[in-house]
This record gives sequence, structure tokens and C-alpha cells, in this order.
Amino acid sequence: MKTYQKFIMLIIIACAASIFIYYKVDKAKPVKKTSDILITQNKAEEKFLEKTDYTIDNPKVVVNPYGISPLTALVIFETKDLTAPMITIEGKDEQSTFTHTFTPAKKHILPIYGLYADKENKVTIKINKQEKTLTIKTSALPKDLVLPTKVEAKTEELNNDLYFFTPASTGYTCAYDHNGDVRWYLTENFVWDIKRLENGNLLLSSNRLINPPYYTTGLVEMDLTGKIYYEYSLPGGYHHDAYEMPNGNLLVASDDFISGNGTVEDYIVEIDRKTGDIVKQIDLKNILPTDQGKSENWTEYDWFHNNAVWYDETTNSITLSGRHQDAVVNINYDTEEINWILGDPEGWEKQYQQYFFKVDDDKEFDWQYAQHAAMILPNGNVFLFDNGNNRSKKKENY
Repeated sequence: MKTYQKFIMLIIIACAASIFIYYKVDKAKPVKKTSDILITQNKAEEKFLEKTDYTIDNPKVVVNPYGISPLTALVIFETKDLTAPMITIEGKDEQSTFTHTFTPAKKHILPIYGLYADKENKVTIKINKQEKTLTIKTSALPKDLVLPTKVEAKTEELNNDLYFFTPASTGYTCAYDHNGDVRWYLTENFVWDIKRLENGNLLLSSNRLINPPYYTTGLVEMDLTGKIYYEYSLPGGYHHDAYEMPNGNLLVASDDFISGNGTVEDYIVEIDRKTGDIVKQIDLKNILPTDQGKSENWTEYDWFHNNAVWYDETTNSITLSGRHQDAVVNINYDTEEINWILGDPEGWEKQYQQYFFKVDDDKEFDWQYAQHAAMILPNGNVFLFDNGNNRSKKKENY
């Protein structure tokens, strides 16, 4: 092709690209505006708390007070004397009925948890010898909330506990009772691991993404009514797991999106709970080889795939779970040196073999593979979920 023909072809291609880009911009949809959830909740709270001088005979009832937890309510009233109200949320049986006695007060803002969906729930409040039964109506469950297809419960061995579930990316964070009935759920996408903090609140992911496919902007602390007390935003976002340290700080599985090193799920940060500042950063690329012990899912981008962080005060160590190396790794909190590695040592070079546990040849034993949720029990043992992918690192032995 002659030079001028090449030149004309380049002009045509450039023009076509320009037309295409112009068309895309011309047809773009406007950005959907949403209010910040903290601002929305604060405004709602100001409204329903502007007046509290209701009585036990005629209390104010606010269903889903913070807009994201439909099976909860607040009951608001005042009493002349210090009183300790006892509430009972009526269930289908003894183990699905919840009772709680509050601390004495004159102004009462009682959180009600564990209501049934699409039902007129009976809630009884008892103060001294006086009783008041309320009927609290709730809305139906979302059609795409997954319900159990089969429930087996040894009721004689159970208390009236709730069983909490969280999705990894999309779905409903929710809780079921022993009958399999949904008794609590969130309508916003707060996902990953759900932790009960020392103060009784919940720790969950934020409801926004910082990076696809599932890296959220950070963490939120909320109670069961859905009220958010703190939101922690991180430069590298959050995924999978976090741990409340003995000093109250949060140890978080994060990423390093700032340096542009091109990897994910290999970065740990510690957040000062009071200020939100990052006080410690651990880059696993400085501790572990990125190209050894590879599982079937290993990639250069996601070489370790850390899905657990657990601090053990007794040994001052952090336990991590590298799904893509089939390895549970324990490091010293201060020095970040490797203490031990639990997993199949196949594919690791000689210098790292010293850290692996050994197995007696005469004992039947399987290593874990592609594990999740590694933690240290009070007795010092390791507890984890063994996904068991392939049961080998060698393809011919899958």
C-alpha cells in the first residue's frame, strides 16, 4: 500500500473512532444521585427523636428506623420514675421467642430486633406490674432473598440464637432462627465477614465499591437496627475479613491500590478505631515469595488471595490464609517474620521448607486446600474451613 493510501486509511479510522466516541457520550445516561446514608440516617433520627414524651400506654413505634433493617423497630416513651422495661418478642415457639430487660431509665428508646416479615408481630413491654402489648406490622421479604429448602434442628440442644449469614459480593446479609425463618436482614449491600464487636455492635463492609469485582471502600460499625456509628474509608479498600484487636483497633484485609504494584489481596492494615488513621501496614510481598506453592487458581495479579486475618494475643502473632498458595501463614506482629506455615509444602523452595509442619509418614493425613477463615482457638489450635479444591497441587493428582 502506498504512503498516501496508508495516510487516508489512518484518517478514516481516526474519524470512525471519533464518531463512535461522540455517539457514546451523546447517549450517556445521567449519573444517579443518592444521599449519603449517614446524612439520611441522622435526619431520620432527628425527626423521630424530636419528641420523646410518649407514655407506655401510647408509645411511639418506628419500624425500620434507619431505613436499611426492615425487621427492627424503636419503641419510644418516658416514665416518671427510673424503670427497667422487659420486652418479649413473640415467636412460633420458646426458642424463637426473644426476651430482654433493659437498664433502668426515665427516657426509653427501646430497640426491637427479630421481628417476622409480612406479619403483625406481638411485642409485650412489661414495667413493674404494668404490661403493654404492641402490634408491629412489617413488610414482606424481598423476592430474591434466599430461604432454606430444608431445616433440621435438634431443639433440645439449642437456645434461641440467630444464625447470621453474609454474601461475598451481592445478596442479603441476614439472620435465620432455628425454624429457618428470617428474623433480620439488611437491604443495603453490606457484605463479607460479619463480626460482633466487644461493644455489641456489628462490623461489616461499607456498601460501596472502590474497585471491581468486590473490593469495598472500607468498613462500617452498626447496630442491628441498621444505625451506622462509624464508617472507615481505606485507600486500598476492604475485602474478606477484619479483626478487632485487644486495644480496639481493627486489623483489616486490604489492598495496595496506591503504589500501583499490580497485585491484590496481599496487604494488611491496622486502623486506629478512634481516628480512622492507618497505624500499621503489612505488605505480604515483602514476607512471602509470590511465585511458589501455586494452586490451580494462582495468578500474578492475585498470587496469595488472603481471606483471613486473626491476631493471637498469647503469641503476639497474625494468622493469614492464602487461598492461592493453599497456605495458612502465621507471622510475628512486631517483626513480620514467618513463624510457621500450615499446608502442603509442594512447590515451595528449600529456604521456606523449615516453616512447614511435618506429618508422620505412618499416619493418614490430608492437608487443607484453598482454605478460608483461618483462626486460632483459645487452646492454641488452628481452626479453618477446608474448601479442599483438588486435594493436590500436582495436576496429575487432582
